Amino acid sequence: MNKIIIMLLLLLPNMVLALPTVKATILVVDEDGLPLKGVNVGLGFSTPKKEGWGSKSSGNRGLSDEKGLFTSSGTTERILRYGARYSGYYSSRYKFTAFTGVSGMIGFRKWQPWNPTLTVVLKKIQNPIAMYAYYTDWIEIPINDEFIGYDLKKHDWVSPYGKGIVNDLLFKLGGNYKNNLNYESQLSIQFSNLADGLQMFSLADSKGSNFRSAHHAPLDNYQNTLRHNASMHSEKGLKESHSKNANYYFRVRCDDDKPELCLYGKIYGDIEFDATGYVKFKYFLNPSRDDTNVEFDPKRNLFKNLKKKITTP
Repeated sequence: MNKIIIMLLLLLPNMVLALPTVKATILVVDEDGLPLKGVNVGLGFSTPKKEGWGSKSSGNRGLSDEKGLFTSSGTTERILRYGARYSGYYSSRYKFTAFTGVSGMIGFRKWQPWNPTLTVVLKKIQNPIAMYAYYTDWIEIPINDEFIGYDLKKHDWVSPYGKGIVNDLLFKLGGNYKNNLNYESQLSIQFSNLADGLQMFSLADSKGSNFRSAHHAPLDNYQNTLRHNASMHSEKGLKESHSKNANYYFRVRCDDDKPELCLYGKIYGDIEFDATGYVKFKYFLNPSRDDTNVEFDPKRNLFKNLKKKITTP
């Protein structure tokens, strides 16, 4: 009996420090909500490193059954990563952090909720095409208080400020900038043609997917202007109207007599600007008129020799 007690006392610290177990069921469906069988599914767990900061990763993999389900368990910190990949579909990855707590005895603890069903939506690869895809990083607006054209095919300002030819987007930086702690700034964006414009979209329907947009841009409901504001005051702090959660479909170079004859594209993330006179955005432009396809093939970027390659479709 004494030996048993001693062994339990020796094991107790490890039992207390042992991470709780998580169990989850992954449901894999397509965009229509139909289950997909034979999909490669993975659950990822995180455990602290024995030495130093950070965590190390481990996981379980398997195939979804005829109902699109895969169930597995493991020990983890308060985060569970999961995802799926399947031939002919874009992969999706998610993380679950909505644990409500832990139940069970020391050494046998379980994360709650126990065995939640987590849905993974896989979007089908339909028709990836070559596009002009570019991430501008921060580029300086050449002059304040005037609209300056930006050519999406040249990824540059129009002449005389750059090598651009066509005013696809027009930017104007205005406001009153005194210093980094005191300014009121506005970025105004407009388009050359009446039928040109932007339309915001959400990533709610594409959360987790490697392919974030719809396969096609919409045909109507484009707005011809957009305005972002940013202000900073020492007593009020920073206020901004733009958001990194915003994304846009756009169309440019439209024929006003035949508005369907446009070039369509998308912008991932918002069009950001800095009050000191810089702007950045990530765009994809379909080169074919009257074609709303915005499914980009990263292997066929029409821009060559870029310092920063675009790898997302």
